[in-house]
Amino acid sequence: MCGQQDNLIQLETRVQILVLGRRPSFRTGGTRSGYLQISRRPATDMLRREIRMRRYRQWLLLSTELQDPGDPLSKYTNEEFEEIYRFSKESFCHLLNMIQGDLERSDNRGRPLPAVYQLLIALHFYCSGSYQKVVGDQHGLQVSQPTVCRTIHRVSEALAKRYSQFVRFPSVHEAADIHSKFYEVAQFPNVIGAIDCVHMRISNPGGAMAEQCKNSKGWYSVNCQVVAGPDLRILRAIVRWGGSVPDWQIYENSRLKEVMEQGEYGHLVGDSAYQCQRYLLTPVVNPTTHAEKCYNRAHSATRRKVKRVIGIVKRRFPCTSQELRSNPKTSCAIILSCFALHNFALERQGPPDDSEAWYAPDDGPQDRYTGDYDPEGESYRQHIIYEWFSHDPSGISYPQEEASCGNQTWH
Repeated sequence: MCGQQDNLIQLETRVQILVLGRRPSFRTGGTRSGYLQISRRPATDMLRREIRMRRYRQWLLLSTELQDPGDPLSKYTNEEFEEIYRFSKESFCHLLNMIQGDLERSDNRGRPLPAVYQLLIALHFYCSGSYQKVVGDQHGLQVSQPTVCRTIHRVSEALAKRYSQFVRFPSVHEAADIHSKFYEVAQFPNVIGAIDCVHMRISNPGGAMAEQCKNSKGWYSVNCQVVAGPDLRILRAIVRWGGSVPDWQIYENSRLKEVMEQGEYGHLVGDSAYQCQRYLLTPVVNPTTHAEKCYNRAHSATRRKVKRVIGIVKRRFPCTSQELRSNPKTSCAIILSCFALHNFALERQGPPDDSEAWYAPDDGPQDRYTGDYDPEGESYRQHIIYEWFSHDPSGISYPQEEASCGNQTWH
């Protein structure tokens, strides 16, 4: 009898550990029969309550009727769908076919969302910047905020993994055509791309990353480097540095610098946050001669391409204009996905009609490079100024907007 009683006590102890997450309290008595006395009623009630809750959750899953996955596409007209999701239905289906394999699950555990709904939820978040709970209530399903968060993470990771399919740096054979297109903007020679950095707001990551992500203005951000082409396409994007890292340091530690130093692509144009180098030209900070002012004016008009690209991305995907409340890894995946989708939209639908008027609100730090100067870079810039801008510029036409460089402005 004592052996059977001890086995019963051990069995119910295990039940309480599984249900309550802790060992039960014991009461000692004067005899062996009263040595270990356990209250069986709380363990039984907790176990029954857990069983009822599991059956209720299963009933909810079985009673929920998912809409037809094809219904969201037929719910709106083409114009309405493009206004909400920034893509036509044809482009949406093409994008879905690219990443559908990463969104679908092999099992049906937990009634997972169909891939079409996952992409719709992620695009709605990108294009609205709304709270995740609000996004989850927009598609006929009462999707919880944690599910929306996981869905955005899953879709962003799938798009970021295919980043190289959307964003591609030109080959050496394509460089001459890009030089010609950039020259048509403001007669600035041998430009392969316009480079700039933009700070994307994120929430405080906490811990050691907090100081890495705090920029000079005191808020938390990811400093993203973007290289844009003459047709508003993104040629290269780097999204992995905290807001405390200056622009020039991102370029110095990038693969892009090694590619440019091969000498087969011409040069980049960037603002005063970069060091003037042989393959990255910056404006003259304090121009004195007429040739230097003409150089700065052409330089600013050419560099404005990357400003327009950043402005288009922020207006097409407003989530990049607001504070991203995900962890830093997911935030970087979201930003990189928006850059990739920008190129995808240009390829499938062309540039927006009012793209010329889209400029990025420049509220980020405006730090100027204060390190050592590069003699070769300074000498090459003077060579460009003398060869291309020291002659009579009467035949050169610049955009009518103001051309600015650092704290200097010319009309």
